[in-house]
Amino acid sequence: MAWIGGAVPVVFSYFAEVLAREKRGEHLSWLCMFWMIGGIYASAMAWAIIPHYGWSFSMGSAYQFHSWRVFVIMCALPCVSAVVALTFMPESPRFLLEVGKHDEAWMILKQIHDTNMRARGQPEKVFTVNRIKTPKQIDEFIEIESDTGTWYKRCYVRVRTELDGIWSTFMRCFTYPVKDSTTKLAVVWFTLSFGYYGLSVWFPDVIKHLQADEYASRRKSFENEIIKDFDFNFTLENQIHYNGTFVNDRLK
Repeated sequence: MAWIGGAVPVVFSYFAEVLAREKRGEHLSWLCMFWMIGGIYASAMAWAIIPHYGWSFSMGSAYQFHSWRVFVIMCALPCVSAVVALTFMPESPRFLLEVGKHDEAWMILKQIHDTNMRARGQPEKVFTVNRIKTPKQIDEFIEIESDTGTWYKRCYVRVRTELDGIWSTFMRCFTYPVKDSTTKLAVVWFTLSFGYYGLSVWFPDVIKHLQADEYASRRKSFENEIIKDFDFNFTLENQIHYNGTFVNDRLK
């Protein structure tokens, strides 16, 4: 999914780490709403900016800065703002645990806990951890690589270990007790992707056919006609002449 959606999976995973378990589903649903808000924002910017042809300037004879470039900049501003804001966010606690930085992970978890408790009106509640499952550390892969001789063997071991880990994690999605949840989520994501991407591809084609049918209903075709000494005092729009001959005609 990261190959298709870019930072979308990272955003959901990172956001889920800073949420309480009882509020996680609700807030992730609110996060999904920003996808639709972004579409509305892009449409509103296009409607408000692109028709204004006066919003343009020239930089020499080779470069023209038209209104559609202003539209691109306005659409890029939320992305740039998100990248800048991301630099002020704390590191992922799970990542810190994977690289063996346990103290930093505890400090960030305590910061998240204190922030959540202040929002819930319980700032006096003390941060405690009863049980935590530490993920496999990256140092284990480094030890495996150091036991091999050549660089390509180390690369092979590294890639194979990573792929085995990905495959085992994927297969756990289809085992008890998460098998039913995996099936339901797969159906939901399939219908969501089909509804969004499928309709996004289909609607422009439908609109193009509707416009073509509308033009065909108003179009007049003439073939092998000879028009002599005629004054055209009306528009010739939506008229197609095949192999026509015009002799001494006048346009007024």
